[in-house]
Amino acid sequence: MSSSVSKATRYTLLLTCLLFCVGCDQYTKKIAVEKLKFEPPVTYLNNTFRMEYAENSGAFLSVGSRLSKPVRFFLLVVANAAFLILVSGMLVFRWQMPLVQFIALSLLLAGGIGNLIDRVFLNGIVIDFLNIGFGPLRTGIFNVADMAITGGALLMLFSWFFTKDPSDQKSEQPDSEPITSAPAE
Repeated sequence: MSSSVSKATRYTLLLTCLLFCVGCDQYTKKIAVEKLKFEPPVTYLNNTFRMEYAENSGAFLSVGSRLSKPVRFFLLVVANAAFLILVSGMLVFRWQMPLVQFIALSLLLAGGIGNLIDRVFLNGIVIDFLNIGFGPLRTGIFNVADMAITGGALLMLFSWFFTKDPSDQKSEQPDSEPITSAPAE
């Protein structure tokens, strides 16, 4: 994917991604609190898609939820905020990266901000409410921010495996035969 997209276009893309992802995430969490909290799960398509309210004090799939509150705060708020600042810096100062990586980092940033907002304003928890599954196979309960983070991570993996760095293409071109001159006699 080309890195020739202008700086203004990339920043417009970043701003759109942030506004859309963070906005949708926060709005759907507000609806989940209003409509799903203290209610039984709502299912669709023969229980393939389920909406059920959950408060997650841990990270992905509640990993770390049993850690002490100060450790969780450090890992899930302070370290996460530092990571998001790093990602923001990469998007600002290394904006000419391949477009697919720029989009991936934009999604990671947007999802991270969505969940960080919850952690800061909801005493360390994140609101989750979506669940997908077939029969006994089910995902954990997640939210829109988690979808952005997962999409960004998968897109970044894709870019690492399937896009070529322009500097690598130079090294793949066969070297021409060296020109040698006959020794002078």
